[in-house]
Formats: sequence, structure tokens, C-alpha cells
Amino acid sequence: MKIKFKFTLAISIILIAFSLILNILIRQVLVYNMENSISRSMEDIMKSSREYVKYRLMVNDKLSDDDILKNDASYISKYISLNYESNSKVMDMQGNILNNDDSNESMGGESKLIANAKKGEAVVKIKYIKDNVQGDMVFPVYINSRYLGIIYLNKSYSDILVTYKNTINTITIIQIIILVIILATSFLITAKITKPVSDLTNAVKKVGEGIYDINIRVNSKDEVGILSMEFINMKEKICNQINTIKNEKEKVEKLEKARRDFFNNVTHELKTPLTAISGYAELLLEGIVTDSDFKNRALERIYSESERLHSLVLELIDISKGISFIEEDVEDIDMKLLISEICDDMSIKAKKYSLEIEQKVSKGTIPGRINKIRELLINILDNAIKYSVGSSPILIKTYIKENFYIIEVVNKGELIPGEVYNNIFQPFTKGSDVREDSRGLGLYICSEIVRMHNGKISIENGEIITANIELPLSGNNLETSL
Repeated sequence: MKIKFKFTLAISIILIAFSLILNILIRQVLVYNMENSISRSMEDIMKSSREYVKYRLMVNDKLSDDDILKNDASYISKYISLNYESNSKVMDMQGNILNNDDSNESMGGESKLIANAKKGEAVVKIKYIKDNVQGDMVFPVYINSRYLGIIYLNKSYSDILVTYKNTINTITIIQIIILVIILATSFLITAKITKPVSDLTNAVKKVGEGIYDINIRVNSKDEVGILSMEFINMKEKICNQINTIKNEKEKVEKLEKARRDFFNNVTHELKTPLTAISGYAELLLEGIVTDSDFKNRALERIYSESERLHSLVLELIDISKGISFIEEDVEDIDMKLLISEICDDMSIKAKKYSLEIEQKVSKGTIPGRINKIRELLINILDNAIKYSVGSSPILIKTYIKENFYIIEVVNKGELIPGEVYNNIFQPFTKGSDVREDSRGLGLYICSEIVRMHNGKISIENGEIITANIELPLSGNNLETSL
């Protein structure tokens, strides 16, 4: 059962119980007032009747008091009945009925009342008969210091009972209406109060099911509102942790794939020259080949493949240095001076390809490791030279933007294939139309050097190839172990 129904049920039980108790108390108060009203009415009749009997005694002063009561009993009875809309009987002190019209009527039901009247007591009895209420009263006639007789009254108070019932019905209806209004209001208020709790419960269930794309509106600053805010913070932290775990998992998977590819490529690159060296060496050792020209070619091939293997080993060492960086002093590097020196050196190679290097270099100083920055720029320019098409000059320009020293190396080339471009900074990535023997490690080393200096590197693909390098002028985290 939902909490709002529990609250509503509890409030309903309390209100219904309170309404019933209140209704019973009101009924008792009204009955008490009604009976008091009946008693007062009959007391008034008693007083008036006594006065009338005294009046009759004064008018008929020739007769004794006892004789007057006997002679005027019927008249007194009719007077009381007509004036007070009641039934009455006049009796002597022994309880004998004196008015002739009712002389044969039994008074058995009022015997107890008459017995009290004989003792000089006035007694009122209220009795309920079906849809009517009647008042019985018996009182002695006490005049001139002596009891002359007893008068019995019976009067119907149905009009008072009707008023009482109408009042009770009205009060009950009002109570029911008020109860319904209170219950409806309490239900709405309870629903409003418990809605955040219900929303929070549903949200907890969804989070338990792994659904985190949920929103909770917090419109209050009470305990429920604070709990909702804490839940939202907890959910966001869980989301962030899960996203972090997913990202780390993807990174691990990517690194694992890169590791497998790296070692597969290394194995392949090492196996190729070793196979050639081993094959030619085996031929020479076994003396199968006697041709001196072939022997010379074999020796030259063994030498060239050895050099190739040596270069590959050196590049692998460089990669190892890039991954686990050997400490080098950090210094302020004059980038304009360094780039000018490198361009002058690389111009010699560019001329072999009928190319020129143009410079538009601005002043700038960055903190860094000069040998690594030099290696970075040489690799970028070397790629621009090797992959340029035609005789268009290679442009290197620099400028400062938002606390970064920006280096752009632009050359005209051919569109880089998508498969190569998407993995261009991965080790052993190379195209099929290179001018020189390449193992696809240069740009990978460049990316590692840039990352060491907290910079960014990217390649813009197209007929015009642009290498973009961003190196921060300040805030380098060069002590980070990579």
C-alpha cells in the first residue's frame, strides 16, 4: 500500500472516530437539554395548577377544602387538559381518582409515581414511545399546611422530539459533509506531501535497474527536498563513475589492441631484414654460390639489411624513451631561433627534391626540452619533404594565440587514405606510396613529444596537408611520468 493511502486511511480512522464521539456527545447534550426543557415545562404546569386549585378554594369558601377538591375534580382536570394540552387526573391522598370521567381508568403504570406523591414529593418521569416523547408528572396539592390530594399530568412533547431529531439529522449531515471535505483535502495534501517520496522511490528503482537518465524536481527545502538533492548528487556521482569506468575500459581495450598491433608490427619489421640476412648468410656459408658478383650483392644486401635493422632498433629505443621518458633539463626555448636553425638544416634535403622551405616565424619562448622539440620539428619537416607533390614550397609559419605557440607546416600533397589518416598517430602507420623506406614511427614519436609538453598536434587532410602543433607558453606539466 502506498504511503499516501496509509496516511489517508489513518487520518480517516481518526476523523471518523472523532466524528462519532462528537456526534454522540452532541446527541447526549441535546437529549439532556430536551429533557430539561420538558421538566421545566411540567414544573410550570404544576405551579399553575396549584394556583388554580387555590383560586377554586377561595371562590368556594363555603365548602371544606376536601369537599371542594372532590366537587371540582372534573373541572380542575378539564381545565388543566385544555389549557396545557395534556391528560390529567385528580386523586385524593390515597390515590383514588376523583374526576368522574376517568374514574375507571387504571393508574397501575404510575403507581410508583403516586407512591412518591403520597410522601409529599413532586416527581417527573420522561418516557419515549416510538416516535413520541411524553412527560408524566405527579405532585401533591399542598394548601393551608395540609395535603389535599394528588394531581397526575401526562403531556406529549412530540414537537420537541421532532425539533431534536431535525437538529441531530442536520448536525449529522453537516458532520458528514465536513468529514468528506476534510478527507478529500487531507488526501490531496498527503498526495502532494508524499509525491516527492514516491518520485524518489521510483527514481531509486530505476537507478537500481541501471537507468540513470532520470530527473527529479525539488521544490522544497525540507527533509524530503534535502534527501532528493542528495540522491541527485549521488546519482550524478554514480553516473560519472560509470562513465569513467567505461572510458577507462575503452582506453584499456584500445591500449591492448595497440599493444598487440605494435608487437605484431615489430615482429614483422624485425623478421623481414633478419630473413634476408639469414638467407644470404646461409648461402655464403654453405659455399653453394661461386659467382663473385652474387657474393658481392649478397654482402651488400646483408649490410643494407643490417643497417635497416639497426635503424629500426634505434627507432624502437626512441619510442621506448617517448613512453618512459629519460629526464632532460627543462629550459626556455627561443622558438624562432630553433626553427630557423632546423629549416636551414632541412633545406639541404629539400633541395634534393627540388623543394624550398619558406619561413614566417614569429618570436616566442616556451619552457621545454630542446632536444625533443628539435626532434619533433625535424620529423614534421621530413614528412612534409617526403610526401610533397610537385615543386610548391613548404611553408612553416608560427604565431601566438591564447597563451599557445602555434606552429603550422603546410605542403602540397596527395589526399591521405582514410584508413591511414584515422590511425596516423599510431605506431607503424604508413602509406603505400612513400619515397623512402619508412616504418611509420615518426608521427607516433611526434605525438608523444607533444603530449609530454602538454600540447596538441593534428593533421589537416586534403591536397594541402597542414600539420598543426600547439605548445603552451606556460603551465607545462613536464614532471609527469608518461
